[in-house]
Amino acid sequence: MIRQPAFRLILPGLGAALLLGGCAKGVDNEAVANNARVPAHAEAIEDTDSVAAPDNAGAARPTDEWVGRWTGPEGLFLDIQPASDGKPGHYALANRDNLDREATYSGLADGATIRFVRDGRDLAIRPGTGAETGFKYLADKQDCLIVKPGEEGYCR
Repeated sequence: MIRQPAFRLILPGLGAALLLGGCAKGVDNEAVANNARVPAHAEAIEDTDSVAAPDNAGAARPTDEWVGRWTGPEGLFLDIQPASDGKPGHYALANRDNLDREATYSGLADGATIRFVRDGRDLAIRPGTGAETGFKYLADKQDCLIVKPGEEGYCR
């Protein structure tokens, strides 16, 4: 019997491997090309309207002077406190706006007002006089906050 060299036995398997290797997926250069189009950094845009913007961080707001309890007629009140998160211009509001409801709300300073949402309505607390509250009980007061002119207000 004639002996064949060992490489002749291996050669068909090696040839098949090389042929199949040519069918393998090549390197995906498209993904690298896509990455090249991504900017190295994103531009930081300063939000100057933000309550927490650096320029406003140490500035006192007119609404900061409203912290405390404000009273209305028949046991109604508005209590304004700094929010527990400590963010400037954020307030925790406790309010009894009618004889049947007492609730808390989150308020946010917006210029010379504090905005909050009650019953799905965007409301603003602003300074005013007792006469603007609409209550005879408060008519002679000058240091007041108005939520709804002629309907809802509180004074000190």
